[in-house]
Amino acid sequence: MTARLATSLALVAIFVSAIFLRSQHMTDVASRSPDERTYTAYAARLADEGFGVYRELMATYDRSPDSWIYPSPTRFGNVLLAAGAMKLTGVRDGRAGAASSWVFSILSVSLVAWMGLRFFPPLVAVFGAAFMACSFGELGMARRAWQDSLFGFCSLLMIYLACEIGRQPRRKPLYVALFAVGAFSLLTKESSILAYGLVLLWLAGSALWDRSWQRVSWVVATGAASLAIALAVWIALAGNVGTAMASIDHSTRSGAGAWAKLYCSGPWYQFPYLLWITGPLTAVAALTGASLVISRRSAGAAGLVAFFTLGFVSFASFFPNLQYLRIISPADGSYCLLAGLGLWFGLSAIRSAAGTPAHNVAAVAAGLAIAAAGMHDYQSFRDVVVRSGMEELSVYGIRTLMHK
Repeated sequence: MTARLATSLALVAIFVSAIFLRSQHMTDVASRSPDERTYTAYAARLADEGFGVYRELMATYDRSPDSWIYPSPTRFGNVLLAAGAMKLTGVRDGRAGAASSWVFSILSVSLVAWMGLRFFPPLVAVFGAAFMACSFGELGMARRAWQDSLFGFCSLLMIYLACEIGRQPRRKPLYVALFAVGAFSLLTKESSILAYGLVLLWLAGSALWDRSWQRVSWVVATGAASLAIALAVWIALAGNVGTAMASIDHSTRSGAGAWAKLYCSGPWYQFPYLLWITGPLTAVAALTGASLVISRRSAGAAGLVAFFTLGFVSFASFFPNLQYLRIISPADGSYCLLAGLGLWFGLSAIRSAAGTPAHNVAAVAAGLAIAAAGMHDYQSFRDVVVRSGMEELSVYGIRTLMHK
């Protein structure tokens, strides 16, 4: 069997496994979280009443301070797709949003595999996709009517486009595609400012390194155009500038209530610990990958993946009330690629020290270790999230149940 065929078969098996694992608990969600109920209510009204209802939704949100801790109707991208699912299926409850999450979580696994094949050695694609298929956080989000699976896919797509731009920096259609995905991301969640900002910062830094002011201007123009389009959409939906700007301002307070302070806060090291207890092998491999990328001053796709992942982990660790797994959904794909890269680095070291036969044995052992780790992570997800009926992937709830 050739290496290419073996890689293809492994990726097909991983893709099938990802679908299977995400399908196991789609129908046993006992209750929907406040955020899910909010998205579902927006989407149901949009599906039934059309875009004109958005003026009322945004005006009501603007004048209701008690609702500012919940998702804003400015998260239009997710609401639009959920409404589309409702129109297609006739369903008007959280199952429509959950179906969208399921689809985009699976697409993210596929994109991780493609990025691994496109920018890294084939084994990185296999390892990264396997980590993504069994990710505790991804499994938790795929069954819920949240916006995070969609947002995670959009962020991973922006990273992919940035990697392509790194290879073909003068190909203008890539900037157009990045503009479109960036604008949609801004319309999906407020933290897209960070996700899109990290990607644009990396591209601008690469252009400056090459002393290409033209490319810097393209990057700046891409980001500015995305923001302008997002603002134009919000204003059109709200019917006036004042309501749109007020809704955007209030949306930054989403999740800042007493619940978040109680369940999603703590010392900074608590969040890396959360990554450890929900996926030990992934965490160790990702830390190895990040350390080697930094020590070798790797550029290109490896550097961007590490930069983006560390940016979001730092964001969740050091900013208040953000210690829950959904917050790093934009970095789930890059985190798993970084973990795959870490394992591949280890195998490369074995090949250099002991030769190809030992490397092949180690590669099989790594595959078996990932399979065992995946089964462990899935079991943890089922025991902690599914059986408890947990409505949020907070550090406090997961840590408490895992340490019983």
